[in-house]
Amino acid sequence: MRTRDRIAASLGMTRPELTVVSLLLVFFLLGLVLRSAGFVRHAADFRNTVQSEPFSETYVDSLLEAALKPEAPAGENSIAAGDHEPSKAKPTRPSSRSKHLATDPGIVFATASAAELETIPGISSVLAGRLIEFRKSRQGKVERFRDFLDVKGIGRKRLETLQQHLVLE
Repeated sequence: MRTRDRIAASLGMTRPELTVVSLLLVFFLLGLVLRSAGFVRHAADFRNTVQSEPFSETYVDSLLEAALKPEAPAGENSIAAGDHEPSKAKPTRPSSRSKHLATDPGIVFATASAAELETIPGISSVLAGRLIEFRKSRQGKVERFRDFLDVKGIGRKRLETLQQHLVLE
């Protein structure tokens, strides 16, 4: 008898069963070697990996703020191409959102006190305390508003409110 037949007979298996079990054992050992060498990561590591965004939210906010600023009125002596009269363009009236952006940049989250956070609609003293603790746990570095969803009591609606009143830096 061959060695493989003797092993299969002693284990009470057929040759194909022994082959399958041997292959599974080889792949298991290969997985252990790769994991110990650092080539395999746990699934939890992939869930915690932050995917990069093309633009940061503060950069997009600054672009929006610049776009919403009222344009300087055209000079009285400027003549539009093809016109023989001075330009009578109406000055653009800033929207209420652009007025808010121009006059009130918002509360800077990195330095905001609990009392300042409580001035935001829908933020109680308890939730303000949770936000302060959240900031401390991140050493003051919150880069995206989506991160606030990790705070108990903050859902999509409150997140929208925070985006209107907070500034991340």
